[in-house]
Amino acid sequence: MSRRRLPELAHGSFRTQDVRRPVEPLYDRVRVDECSFRRLADGEWTPPVFFVRPPGSSDGTGVVVACTPEDCRRWVRAAIEYVTTLNEAGAELSAAHRRAASVPWWRPVAARRAFGDWEATLRRHGELTREAAETYAPVCGEIRQAIQKAEERSVEWARERARQQEETRRHRSVLAARDFWGWSEVTEAGRRAVYVFRHDVPRDDVPEGAAPEESPHVDLRGLRRAIVDLDLPDVRWEGAALAETERQLEGLGFGRWWRDLFHEDFRTFTAPPPARGSSSGRSNPSGGTATGGTGGFSGGFSCGGGF
Repeated sequence: MSRRRLPELAHGSFRTQDVRRPVEPLYDRVRVDECSFRRLADGEWTPPVFFVRPPGSSDGTGVVVACTPEDCRRWVRAAIEYVTTLNEAGAELSAAHRRAASVPWWRPVAARRAFGDWEATLRRHGELTREAAETYAPVCGEIRQAIQKAEERSVEWARERARQQEETRRHRSVLAARDFWGWSEVTEAGRRAVYVFRHDVPRDDVPEGAAPEESPHVDLRGLRRAIVDLDLPDVRWEGAALAETERQLEGLGFGRWWRDLFHEDFRTFTAPPPARGSSSGRSNPSGGTATGGTGGFSGGFSCGGGF
C-alpha cells in the first residue's frame, strides 16, 4: 500500500467545555464562546460549538446572553456531548490511520486489510461527526438567537444612552444660556470682592453693601466675562444659587460644569496646571485675564464647600 494514499491528520484532541466547576447563571446571564475545529481528515472546519462560562469571566471574551439555569445546564451538557463525540471519533480515526501507516510494504494482504479498515473508519468518522453536529444544531440555534437578542439589546442601550447624553447636553446648554445670574461689588474687612447670586433664587444672606436689584441679568458666559473684567481678588458665590444650579444639573457638580465650559476652576478662575512637557504659561481659553484670589471668604455664601 502506498503511504501517499493516506492523508496527513491533525494531532491532539479538541478542547471541550470546562467541567471543573459547575456553570451557574448570574442574574440570568452567562457568557458564551463560539469555537470551531479543523476536521482531522480533510482540514475543513467543523460546525461550531458554544462553550458556556460565568458572565464575569476575567478574560472577557465571548458574549453575555440571557439564560435560565435549566437552559444553562442543557447548553453545557450539549457542548460536552458534541465535543466528546468529535474526540472519540477522532481518536478512532487516528488509531486506524496509525495502523494503516505502520503495515510494511512487503505485506500487501495486511496492507489492503489495514487500508480497508481505514476507509471504513473514515466513513464512520464522517457519519459520527455529522450526526453529532445535527444533534447539537438545535442548541446552537438557541444560542445564536440569544446572541442576536443580546446584540440588539446592546444597540438599543447604546442608542438610549446617546439619546440621554444628547438630552443632558441640551438641557445644560439651555441652563447655561438662561440670564438669571447677577453680581455686585462688596467690601468686607477692607477687602473688595464680587458677590455672585441668581435673581430667581431667594438669597440666604446678602452681604452689606451689595445691591442685587441694580445688577443686570446675564447668562453664565456673561457672568464670567463680568467677573474677569472686574479683576477683583475674591469671588463670593451665593450658596443658595449654587445649590439650586446643582439641583438643575441633575447630578453634575457646579465646579465640574464650570470646568467643562471654561476649562478652569470657578473659585480661582485659573486653568489647571499644564501637562508635563507642554509650554509654560497659563492659558485662558475663554478670553480675558484670569483673576487670582483665595476663592472667597468663609461664610454661608462662600465659594468653598464641595461644589
